[in-house]
Amino acid sequence: MFAGLSSCYDESATFGESLVDSSFRNVTADTSTVTVTNVRIDSLETSGTNTVLLGQYTHPLWGTVTSMSYIPYERPSYGTDIEETVILDSLMLTLHYNGYYLGDTTLMQTLSVYPLKEKVVLNDNDYLYSNASFAYGTEALGKKTFKPHPGRGEPVEIRLSDELGRQLLTSFHNRSEAVSVDKFEDYFKGIAVVPDASGKNLLGFSVGDTLSVITLYYHVKDELENPQTLVFSPNTTTQFNHFDHDRSGTLLPAVATKNEEVSSAQLGDRGMLFGGLGWYTRLEFPHLNNIMQQGVQVDVQNAILRIYPQVDTYSEFNSLPDSIYLYIADENNVVTEAVTDYLGTQVQGGVLVKDDTFREKTYYYFDVSTFMKEELGAIGTNKHNLQLVFPSAKYNSTFNNLTFSSQKGKNPITLQLTYTIYESY
Repeated sequence: MFAGLSSCYDESATFGESLVDSSFRNVTADTSTVTVTNVRIDSLETSGTNTVLLGQYTHPLWGTVTSMSYIPYERPSYGTDIEETVILDSLMLTLHYNGYYLGDTTLMQTLSVYPLKEKVVLNDNDYLYSNASFAYGTEALGKKTFKPHPGRGEPVEIRLSDELGRQLLTSFHNRSEAVSVDKFEDYFKGIAVVPDASGKNLLGFSVGDTLSVITLYYHVKDELENPQTLVFSPNTTTQFNHFDHDRSGTLLPAVATKNEEVSSAQLGDRGMLFGGLGWYTRLEFPHLNNIMQQGVQVDVQNAILRIYPQVDTYSEFNSLPDSIYLYIADENNVVTEAVTDYLGTQVQGGVLVKDDTFREKTYYYFDVSTFMKEELGAIGTNKHNLQLVFPSAKYNSTFNNLTFSSQKGKNPITLQLTYTIYESY
């Protein structure tokens, strides 16, 4: 395991003035075994994320991911006098980009809007997950094909059915019991926004009181110069995104299972993180204690973990994540703490070192010195592993992803250890 060690020997070194003379060697090795296992989170909560995620993207290795969104709406206040005659102008859904995208945004995107037939209700723990679904109509209220501009300010506007607009306007203007505070969400259950199956990009939009709203534009008869609006704000608690994943043609098992774990060997000697799909990576160091056999006492001085992204899995359309994190977990994979900086106050985000000339030399690195010092000598239930993950929000509201090589891959993950071997006390 430690072939090719480099070391320096100090004949005059002593280990404590009151002890007998002790020689030691400092050794640096980057051949330590790192076992890579891919693990999938069973349930991803996508309600209450203030994000509408829409579209489709096909990853070069891990299949096609698709996202649609369910958006219920809250009852607005209406104030036009009932004696007036009101006329509909239009009913518009307005979606504001939040800056997130995945895939080729030079290609057109098509979104269709359908009426919900089922009221969206949170489950018993007050969440909705990415696999939840509710019935919606088959006839679209509106549809739009457009070229995405996620970096610009202009929103995507989709004109909705005039028939629905007139129904809503008439019900509010006549003070119908159907749109009262207690009954509105049963009368108008909201919308489902569905991407076209031929799409090549995923887009993120913001949700809030003035974002992802439906606006009913109308005017009072004979008062064209005095337009009116009735704004339906999304219910930010029950709005959620539904994710689908087509694994066909990939190295992943054809069917997802509960508590799914897949070794790197099954995935062509690769590790994987994938937001939206819930994948993270467990890293284990089964032979760390072997270095204790090299002397009377061994102390870890420094430990650096380097992770090399697979070159053909990222691009301008699927950029490398800015941050990935390491957490410490016990033998039951329960997280106990985070890998922090040298001050112990901030979680390390993984330093990304880019090499635009030789992309194979691009890597993330972590200082795991404290973890390795504490782990050296641990056995049985006292041993820990590291979990390589995205921030939790990236799992719920993005499809950020990272693919890297295990130690048998082309650009293998490495653990560089520097440790001191004391040959006598």
